[in-house]
Amino acid sequence: MDQPWVYIVLVGLLIVVYAKIIPRKSEGTAKPDGAIVKEMEQAMDHLAMELEEQNKALIELFSGTKQTYEEQAAKLTSRVETLEKQCQELRHELGRLTFSEEQRRLSLQGDASKPREALEASAGAAVPPAYTEPAAPDAQPVAANKAAMNMKERYGELFELYESGKSTDYIAKKLGMNKGEISLILQLAKQEERSNA
Repeated sequence: MDQPWVYIVLVGLLIVVYAKIIPRKSEGTAKPDGAIVKEMEQAMDHLAMELEEQNKALIELFSGTKQTYEEQAAKLTSRVETLEKQCQELRHELGRLTFSEEQRRLSLQGDASKPREALEASAGAAVPPAYTEPAAPDAQPVAANKAAMNMKERYGELFELYESGKSTDYIAKKLGMNKGEISLILQLAKQEERSNA
């Protein structure tokens, strides 16, 4: 560092850095306080307008979402109503088929010696309570008891095997019946017990 030009360059750099650090205050370049306040007001107005536009966009989005939700809810409600109607029709059809199956089974078993009342009581037991026609108020509990006793009496061996813990497969093989028939008879018996309780 024995050369004088290095000192000159260092002094020049110091002056440039000092000039950058200390701002020059000249009257032509400085902004008055009123102009700064005006710029801030304009910036705030601009920000308020942007926020208002964003709020409008959000409100439109929420109203569209609400409308979509209401449409979906209406569709689901109508679908539930349709499914409930179908379920009701299927229950009615099941009751009718169960009744006709009982009548067919009775005719195949050749129970011509049974009195007509026992036949009607067993047929009434096959129809779910929601679909049976109500009898006279005094006769209804008596008919239900006859139907329950009749099911237990007619399928006594089935109920004995079931209550002793035998499986549906075993009962079906032993009695020569279908598993579906056994399940149906057990369900009907349970339904009768519930309706009698």
